[in-house]
Amino acid sequence: MRRRPDHYDFHIPCVPGRLKNWTRRIGYDRVDRLRRGIVDLVSYQLQAPLAAVSGKRIAFVSDLHYRGGEAQREVAAKLRDYLLEFRPELLLIGGDVCADSDTTGLLPEVLKPLADAVPLALAAPGNWERGKNWIPAERWRELFRSGGCDIGFNEFRTVGGFQIFCPEDPVCGNPVLPGEWLKDKVRIVLAHNPDTVIALDEPGKTAPHLALCGHTHGGQIRLPFIGSIFAASIYGCALDYGLYRRRISRSVMIVSSGTGNGSFPWRFNCRREMVLIEFL
Repeated sequence: MRRRPDHYDFHIPCVPGRLKNWTRRIGYDRVDRLRRGIVDLVSYQLQAPLAAVSGKRIAFVSDLHYRGGEAQREVAAKLRDYLLEFRPELLLIGGDVCADSDTTGLLPEVLKPLADAVPLALAAPGNWERGKNWIPAERWRELFRSGGCDIGFNEFRTVGGFQIFCPEDPVCGNPVLPGEWLKDKVRIVLAHNPDTVIALDEPGKTAPHLALCGHTHGGQIRLPFIGSIFAASIYGCALDYGLYRRRISRSVMIVSSGTGNGSFPWRFNCRREMVLIEFL
């Protein structure tokens, strides 16, 4: 089994005690599942931080670990079906889109149909992208752009009523604190790893309204009445899945189980999913 990372692996200062600032409000069995199948569509309804985004929808998907093949193509086709059915304003992708180095050429195959179904698609790098440190960021930009998708490396993107910050992965990349947030935009951190959100949760810094994360795969193996038994996080399974709230700022963090597989080539009792977020 993979070694669980610890805070000494991070390239940014990490204070593990900050986890106590966050509490899980919706767990794996309580989330609203709008659609079920080879990949589910789960839904969260959030109070709009600003009136300008009330009624808007965004979709989030992470950890495709795409290698091609019939099964993964069927999953990608179902993701596209959900986008066409619910018409979100944005598709946000939480990293680990590719699998191994020899599959990077397949990125357009999986990204283009998804990007064509939405007004804009934006990704953050995961550990599988930044872990391939011989591939420079500009090459990743080219690959994602060929699939109709933008990708940010410790960068902001502003789209409509949203300002989105895309930090790098904390173990394989070099994440930094966000710069100045715009006051008239909904602040979103699109981070591959929920540990990144905790690491960036510095006192005195402006907190995001929403953080979207993957990486944990929901544990990938979930036992009845117990839940996940392992998650690739310095916090064990505490951040494996669900909706979390920050006690002071009331920030919301959503951790998704994603669609692909990591070290294990299969899942047990753990769904593949896309997340749909609607602002009320």
